[in-house]
Amino acid sequence: METPAEHLHPIFLNYQELDKITAVLVKRYQPEKIICFGSLQQSASSAGCFMDSKSQHTNHYFLLMVTANPTRIEHEVQAMMTSCFKDIAITIVVHGREIVSDAITKGNRFFITVYRTGTLLHNAEGLLLSLAGLHLPQIDTMQTYIKAEHHYKHRYEMALGFMEGVNACMMKGYYNNAVFMMHQAIEQACIGLIRIFIGYRSDMHNLDRLFKLTLCFSPEPSAIFPRETEEDWRLFNLFHKCYSEARYKTELQVTKEDAELLHKRCIDIVLLVEALCLQRITLYKVKAEEAAPNIINYNPALPASLSA
Repeated sequence: METPAEHLHPIFLNYQELDKITAVLVKRYQPEKIICFGSLQQSASSAGCFMDSKSQHTNHYFLLMVTANPTRIEHEVQAMMTSCFKDIAITIVVHGREIVSDAITKGNRFFITVYRTGTLLHNAEGLLLSLAGLHLPQIDTMQTYIKAEHHYKHRYEMALGFMEGVNACMMKGYYNNAVFMMHQAIEQACIGLIRIFIGYRSDMHNLDRLFKLTLCFSPEPSAIFPRETEEDWRLFNLFHKCYSEARYKTELQVTKEDAELLHKRCIDIVLLVEALCLQRITLYKVKAEEAAPNIINYNPALPASLSA
């Protein structure tokens, strides 16, 4: 692995851990590139008269792996990372070389930013001290703003539509159906949030993975659905069960109490996504106006708020 880059602060990168992760990925998949585009460190400590002093640190790494083959293997790779590294959180996205190259040529903000500022962990072509020497296009601030407006309108309207269905099902006591549509609403909201914040087009349906990916830019969405205790996971897994099992298995029955608790959190996440997206879109508009003050004339009609 290369010498630590300055883009991601070294204090948040445990290079022994990253070496192990990289070695496993290279041995199994022979990727062309592995780039770290984010890291989180969580610390916990305890001390007292009747206990030994303890401190614990856990790291969460966000990785892009570029493969020679265009076949999508992301789910397999993510499952292997989760299985191999129990004490390290890893969120990985995987794309073929041609897909990435084409996206960069077209000005994709996510891939350009990761290539420009990420930390290169592996390069099949040989040692590169950084990716900074690559000729990457500049990110178009006007296009960033316009695309953010477009994706917000599309995804947030989808989320609001599903929430209408949720509310109707809750009123009639169709709790399995309600939780199924909550899954859809949260999925659309998170996909839109990710696209607006980092420019990444996610096609994941797994809510846990979507929430983990949002951690690379904000802790707030994931905090609404804590996944620490057994009870947290029992509730959260109702989304998966209603999404993938309720249509085929008659024994699954969501209780009114569980549905109401999930409903409240679902409303909270959709409202949070609305607030975060509108704040970010406002920032993009300011940057676009600063870059091209004479050509800003783009004011699309945005979807109504869930709170309206």
